Amino acid sequence: MKNELIKKNLWDEFPTYFGGRDLFRTFNSEFDKILNGKCNFEEEDDKYIIELEVPGVKKDEINLGLKNDVLTISWNRKNEHKSKSKNVRYERSEGSFNRSFDVEGVNPEKIEAELKNGVLKIVLYKNENFRPKKIEIK
Repeated sequence: MKNELIKKNLWDEFPTYFGGRDLFRTFNSEFDKILNGKCNFEEEDDKYIIELEVPGVKKDEINLGLKNDVLTISWNRKNEHKSKSKNVRYERSEGSFNRSFDVEGVNPEKIEAELKNGVLKIVLYKNENFRPKKIEIK
């Protein structure tokens, strides 16, 4: 019981050692940005495939944009703190996410995006003139 009290008090006081709770929230928010948005990026001859982890983000919260051969993905996360108890610690921070990918030669009319099980999958098809062409040697 005494150890639990020490741990709880130390945890509660920890942020104050580094300039207050706002600094701790800022650190949490920046750390959250690093953890979220892990992705796989694959380039094939005819398309790019991006699979991005977006845990807890709804599809209407995600913004996708393509401009000057750069795909930008962004979202904002707002936490709904429902508890009025003082004995609650929130570790899921709110904040925003923004990531860009160079996708040269994409056909803007042929882009597919699907959100399934916390993973956003985007397929961007290349224009014909950006696909590699095999040159026949005579």
